[in-house]
Amino acid sequence: MISLGTLDKEKAAKMGIVMKLRPNGDAGVKLWLEFKLEGVLENFTYAELRIEDDEGNHQLSAMLRVNPVHHKQLKDITSVAFSVDPAQLKNCELWVVCSGNLEGVGYILKVSDFLDLDDLK
Repeated sequence: MISLGTLDKEKAAKMGIVMKLRPNGDAGVKLWLEFKLEGVLENFTYAELRIEDDEGNHQLSAMLRVNPVHHKQLKDITSVAFSVDPAQLKNCELWVVCSGNLEGVGYILKVSDFLDLDDLK
């Protein structure tokens, strides 16, 4: 069983989680999370992208592979990324799941809580 809770930008920063965004050509924008595998994130198991429609109905979920976002990324940084049309960002959230001995803990990061989406228009 996984216990889920929403993280805001301030709480995520205290855990060492940073959300970044950059243009990505025909793929729209690339969004990624960076964090170190320490503290509560030491037991990081997986990250998942979830997209809902404007009414909150589930549209897509996909596990994200851990992979360096760029060649200069520090070796102690873990990152997960995806690309999307900027208009979809308001409906995106990332789940960061950490497994413990008996159960897991999942952190929900809503993109709209981390980025000023009006700047992308």
